[in-house]
Amino acid sequence: MKNIAYVGIDYHQAFLAVVVLPEGESQPVDKVKLENDPKKIKKYMNKLSKRYEIKTCYEASSCGYFFYRQMSSWGYPCEVIAPSKIPQKPGDHVKTDFKDAENIAYQFRNGWLSYVHIPKTEEEEVRALIRCRRALKETSKRVKLQIYALLKVQGFKIPGKLGSSKCDAWLRELSLSPLMDQILIEYRTLLEYLNTRIAEMDREIERISETKPYAEQVKRLKVLRGMGVLSCMILITDIIDFKRFPNPKSLMGFLGLTPSEYSSSGIQKYGGITKAGNSACRKILVECVQHYKKKPKPTIALINKWKEQPAQQVELALKSMHRLHKRY
Repeated sequence: MKNIAYVGIDYHQAFLAVVVLPEGESQPVDKVKLENDPKKIKKYMNKLSKRYEIKTCYEASSCGYFFYRQMSSWGYPCEVIAPSKIPQKPGDHVKTDFKDAENIAYQFRNGWLSYVHIPKTEEEEVRALIRCRRALKETSKRVKLQIYALLKVQGFKIPGKLGSSKCDAWLRELSLSPLMDQILIEYRTLLEYLNTRIAEMDREIERISETKPYAEQVKRLKVLRGMGVLSCMILITDIIDFKRFPNPKSLMGFLGLTPSEYSSSGIQKYGGITKAGNSACRKILVECVQHYKKKPKPTIALINKWKEQPAQQVELALKSMHRLHKRY
């Protein structure tokens, strides 16, 4: 029976720093720098697998999960670890690629690392679409601020919100210098284009929400007050599998919604939420919870959503409405 070797990898787009640490050994048996070429990586892993039963891991990064899927297709077990949860020594100020890979290998062998949940390719594509929509929305907000700033320095105050019929009519009648008129037209054209693309993406996201495996999950989440199709899809595509969290507290920790605490010597100090988690889900939940400051009276739209769901889920939604309103 082959001995197990834990392979720590510091993954980069150009190269890989690889450290091999066998079970029961105090020091690595191999340290190698590989060019990030699938043929060379596979050749090295095949050579290594003749001596050991290999288990590999690397840090999650902007390079995504391509390497994980590549290793899995070759038949080698691979884990993606959460960088923020890697134990660090406070006094250690030396960082190199091989030291990072060696540190990962030791902690991987000891079982001290937290693994990232890997989405399927289809799930990753839908999540990328929603993130693209969010990026366009942020760009749209910046363009609006630039229009407000442009008119403010000219001594004008926009009546109402940009995009409203009142504001559009006012802008059409506004007379500036030829150059300023041209600048304003460029901003408004860009804003109109962004709004068109966002509306098109919203239609595509709604279409996807009506297909498997999203349709049933979206219907269940929509029974909660303040939850629309986009809110549901953001939570579903970022969390992916709600069952991987053993309890609500661990889910709130993942979202960064648990209160911070600094307690010592019998003194307890609590602060705001940690914000040490998924920012997209956290922001959408903070927006949705604003609906619970209103009286816990279901709207006609919410009642129509309840008609499509079992009585047990409707009862939970109604219970949460009263409880959250009271807490608010």
